[in-house]
Amino acid sequence: MWNSIGIPNIPNIPTSVSGAVIQFGGAALINAVFGNYWGIFGQNGIPLLLADNVTAVRHENTSKVANAPVEQGSFASYNKVGDPFNVTVQMTKGSGSVFQRGAFLALVEGLAKSHQLFMVITPEAVYPNCAIIGYDYAREASDGARLLKVNIRLTEVRQVKVKYTQTKSEGAQAQADNGKVQAKPVENESLLSKAKGTIDKGVNAVRGMLGGGG
Repeated sequence: MWNSIGIPNIPNIPTSVSGAVIQFGGAALINAVFGNYWGIFGQNGIPLLLADNVTAVRHENTSKVANAPVEQGSFASYNKVGDPFNVTVQMTKGSGSVFQRGAFLALVEGLAKSHQLFMVITPEAVYPNCAIIGYDYAREASDGARLLKVNIRLTEVRQVKVKYTQTKSEGAQAQADNGKVQAKPVENESLLSKAKGTIDKGVNAVRGMLGGGG
């Protein structure tokens, strides 16, 4: 992603360090080439919202530490995990016609509903891979009826690479097709029928013995 604006990927650097270096280095490069830029940009560095001014940028970066209770009322802390950072950008739009201000709000609405990722660029740092999670705007009489103040809230989206492994056993064999199998008739002879046949054979044998003796 950073290659598109001229920042190479640096291998073997811890994630926490590389993130800070990229944020500062990206801002320094953009500041040197284009000057002081503020706002929300596409991943390729193209500005998306042409507001009159960017009046505020608020960045929040927090972490969580898991706590587990142990014996005698004590606890143990472990596994510090960094939360995705959050950025709030306040933009103003007061110039132009009613149609132009309406088009600006419509563009904000469209970007908020999209699944695209954006960059927040300031002179000091660049925050990549951000998704818009909400926005609000206000018009106040003290600022003039035409001035729109739009607060756009973004959060970091951490992208991961999926790695697939071979799960099939080496000794596993595929199912083989042995051709057609001839169906066999099912024997439905009951136990009562078998017993009757045995009794009939015994009776006939007795009759034969009696007949031979006479």
